Amino acid sequence: MKKLSMNENLLSKYLPNTITLFSLCCGLTSIRYSINNEWKIAIFLIILASIFDFFDGWFAKKLRGEGSFFGAELDSLSDVISFGVAPSIFIYFWSTNYLGSFGWSITLFFVICSALRLARFTADIYLSTKDIDSNKYFIGIPSPAAAYLSLLPFYIYIDMEIDFFQNPYLNIINLLLVSLLMISKIPTLSIKSFNFKKKYSKWIILLIAIICISLFSNVWKTLIILGVSYVLSIVYTVTYSDKIRN
Repeated sequence: MKKLSMNENLLSKYLPNTITLFSLCCGLTSIRYSINNEWKIAIFLIILASIFDFFDGWFAKKLRGEGSFFGAELDSLSDVISFGVAPSIFIYFWSTNYLGSFGWSITLFFVICSALRLARFTADIYLSTKDIDSNKYFIGIPSPAAAYLSLLPFYIYIDMEIDFFQNPYLNIINLLLVSLLMISKIPTLSIKSFNFKKKYSKWIILLIAIICISLFSNVWKTLIILGVSYVLSIVYTVTYSDKIRN
């Protein structure tokens, strides 16, 4: 029994942080491929980093609760790299580098906003203002979602082959908007905290299966649809923010 308990303790201690490190490695490797102009690989690595990011938090809650400051700090460091630096570097080399120093300044702005959001989140500043149910909503958009939205023009560009979406000015505007949404105080849906009732489990499984099939059959259209759906969810939460706030 002691040996089993020791193994469980080791699992609960190291597994979530190991998954976080996988996410960090994906983000760093994505930067390498962005520099080499290997766009699709760079994108897929950022997506893979977001999957690891979801599961490190899930395992942490399941295995040991939410009391590890080390895990939270490591996760924030990983998120800055994978969802702040990696996507902004991608957009810079793919589009905004044509504007020289101005394009680079927007890249820095995106990373700074990502770091500020994660620092604010880790420090639990919002504990002093409990006007939004943190079990259902984030305050501002989380960094993985910000990375996703910053890359949305690329998804459209690849799928529809419309050169306009590579326009550096369009991508600068997009990066600015996403950056401001990260550090804003608007409520946004928290997917991690959704509690689905058992009677809906069949439909949830069916929805997940449809998304997975869609990703394999046409990854770019699926990413576009998911991105647009998330934007609509932001519009919804902003529109009904008065009802969401206590």
